[in-house]
Amino acid sequence: MDKDAPPIEFPLNTHNLQQKFLDCLIQGNESQAILIISNLLFSTISKERILFDIILPTLNILNDMYNRGKISESEKLLISTTALDLVLMTKFVSTIDTPKLKAYSIVVSGSEEATYHARIASVILHLMGWHSLYLGNVENKIDPFFDIDIQRLITKKLKNTNGLSAVMIFSFNANTLKFLSNTIKALRKKVENDLRIAIFTNNDLLQVSQEMDVDYSTTELKSLIDWAKDEYRNTSS
Repeated sequence: MDKDAPPIEFPLNTHNLQQKFLDCLIQGNESQAILIISNLLFSTISKERILFDIILPTLNILNDMYNRGKISESEKLLISTTALDLVLMTKFVSTIDTPKLKAYSIVVSGSEEATYHARIASVILHLMGWHSLYLGNVENKIDPFFDIDIQRLITKKLKNTNGLSAVMIFSFNANTLKFLSNTIKALRKKVENDLRIAIFTNNDLLQVSQEMDVDYSTTELKSLIDWAKDEYRNTSS
């Protein structure tokens, strides 16, 4: 553990630690923020908990601060980029090897506001042992031919897999959400294994998403991850 980082006390108080992490980012002390996460990665706390209890609430607070005019758009972009870099660090810094499961996911974002949720979900699935791919934010990529483009990609990645397959759509944009759900639902007969489709959205679009004939929709990231765990458990039992 790095002696220059803010002290981490055990039993762990994640609320206080998350506040220290947020303060470091807002004050521009990027090196201290990195040290906090680095030290946690080599402690006994799980990576999933680092993402759920430290980084995710920090990004949520930053979004709220931006919406209330407390930070500028450029400040939000700078701080969020640092936080998302640390999300990726939890994926690639490993102290143990997680056995790979017969579970495959493609995570796609359909709006800028949902992108960090999508990135975190993809990393958590990877940490769980899933073969997880993050497609990125396609909100500004949609055109009359994009449905064919994304269908080809998903079919290529999932067609010959053996096990559970899931496409997870993250979007707070009604039009993009509808486009992606319809595009991916059309693949159910083309992908040889049983394809699950899940949606993560906001409260305004939750009811709409529940009427889209998908397998699961939610506004809570932890609920989505719990659903994925249950689906894998049910298919492998």
